[in-house]
Amino acid sequence: MMERRFCIEPTPDYPSMHASSVCELEDGRLLACCYAGMREGSPDSVVLGTRFDMKQGRWGKPAVWVDVPRRAPANPRVFLGPRSGEVWLVVGINYGRWCSGDTYLFFKRSLDGGESWTDLELLVDTKGLLGRNKPCHGNGVWILPVEWERRWSAAFLRSTDNGESWEIVGDLGHAAGAHLIQPAVVRLGDGRLLAYMRSQEGYIYWSESRDLGKTWTAPMPTPLPNNNSGIDMIRLRSGLLALAYNPVGLSAAPPELDERWPERMPVEFDRWGERSPLVVSFSPDDGTSWPWSLTLESGPGEYSYPAVIQGRDGTLHITYTYRRAAIRHIAIAEAEVARICKA
Repeated sequence: MMERRFCIEPTPDYPSMHASSVCELEDGRLLACCYAGMREGSPDSVVLGTRFDMKQGRWGKPAVWVDVPRRAPANPRVFLGPRSGEVWLVVGINYGRWCSGDTYLFFKRSLDGGESWTDLELLVDTKGLLGRNKPCHGNGVWILPVEWERRWSAAFLRSTDNGESWEIVGDLGHAAGAHLIQPAVVRLGDGRLLAYMRSQEGYIYWSESRDLGKTWTAPMPTPLPNNNSGIDMIRLRSGLLALAYNPVGLSAAPPELDERWPERMPVEFDRWGERSPLVVSFSPDDGTSWPWSLTLESGPGEYSYPAVIQGRDGTLHITYTYRRAAIRHIAIAEAEVARICKA
């Protein structure tokens, strides 16, 4: 009912990895990726990608999908692209000090299910945009969550022409007077878009759009704690929302960072909480309440940055950082979700 496996494991060249993404191809196969190197932000870093072998029930040997000499990649995102038959890989490339607003967003395309990729292309020519979570699309509109990296303010890239051009929408951290990044966006049953955001304020924040992402309400805190770490959310076909996150607030004394973290972090990164446990919670009422939860990981160590999708067979797939040394994959059967959320 719940299967656990590693999809990308460390090697001598890539002992540290973080920020995974996962998608399902049209034939049901899975792709996953992350950035990896000696440590986060080190110039030797690359993006590693892998495919799930359905017959053997295991992930294949990772391949290097992005390698820009002396430039660290950040937060890759793999998904079925806006154009038919294309898989897209969106990735930030750092051109200065890590996490300081020196990133440009690029993308690659694959026409063969991730076997091969085009060269990097600039997604938008604006410097300082980052992001982490998968896009949301419908009614001819694509919404790609991003943030203004330097000032910690969530925003969105919005396209109405299948990714040919993108408009930057929103400055949600500024609107809330809060440090907010890495929005996760879902489309609700009534057509509204709901965004949940990582914060430095101790809680997950939310905002909504009623005009297909053109405008967004000023973000407000939810009751859900946040440890200044990544979250992800999806609306299941049943109508439930599934939210993967660390149900932890900020610590009075930030936890010690191990050697796989960057050598230097900007002064803005001084508010943290433990990144354990990692759970997935479920809401029957569009986020008003979250009465059911399943613990994915607990105990000492970092379990963070979950990425969540639902497969065509109803299976919930979650990948996440495992102790900064591997990417783990958990598959939860639809029947197991129904059992957990049984009234």
